[in-house]
Amino acid sequence: MKARSWIVAALGLGTLTAWSPSAAPGLKRYKIDVKTLQVVNLTAMGQSEQRVEIASTGFVTITTSDSAGGQAVTIVLDSLQVAPGAPIPPDAVKSAAGATWHGFRPANGRMKNLKLDGENPVAGTVAGILQEIFPPLKAGAREGSSWTDTTDTDTGNSGVMVRTVTNFLTSGDTYNGAKVLKLAGASSSAISGTQESPQGSMSFEGTGSGTTTWLVGSDGYSLGSTYSSKQSLSITAAIAPEPLPVEITTEGTVTLLK
Repeated sequence: MKARSWIVAALGLGTLTAWSPSAAPGLKRYKIDVKTLQVVNLTAMGQSEQRVEIASTGFVTITTSDSAGGQAVTIVLDSLQVAPGAPIPPDAVKSAAGATWHGFRPANGRMKNLKLDGENPVAGTVAGILQEIFPPLKAGAREGSSWTDTTDTDTGNSGVMVRTVTNFLTSGDTYNGAKVLKLAGASSSAISGTQESPQGSMSFEGTGSGTTTWLVGSDGYSLGSTYSSKQSLSITAAIAPEPLPVEITTEGTVTLLK
């Protein structure tokens, strides 16, 4: 079984005000570094485990404009580089450059309906990572605020649904000597769905956990963030006599470019 690395969506003191829909629109560029390790246990098929590691670096440009109740957001993938040895053809990586997404950021800061223009298999796998750029800072949040958020995500063409419950907490921090708000989120998720592959239909069941920390600027946008996640899945496929265990771990950083 050739397990594809993108099986599951791989798959930001004092008196600080929260982001609001009236925050000034503008243009920002970010560098995104991601490392993913996927381990498939193939014991049921009489084989050893399969490990796939991918390290990638992408640069994106984000433009925003005021819209009713929030901001319209456009994201362009300026470039993408993948470390040697990744199971993604170089031409496919190169073709992802220029990919464009459109979405809407409401008052709670969480991106909604991020849609890719056209179709691109590689670009289509990074939408979840792009959404992590935006701090989901609720209106009126201050240092010491806490809340819980539940989201349901359809990962699109992959056919996988993810329900995520995240506990958020804000605190104070500094960025370039200035006081800023830090937002930390700890999440747990339930994953299920069906995906078509060259080997036939595959069904997924599993759980996930993760943490993300953002430093949030006065405009409500990220000054930088770090995140990590782990998914434990059971995949049922016609080519395997019993479900195959899969572990996927991801670590990443997002850096605001000057």
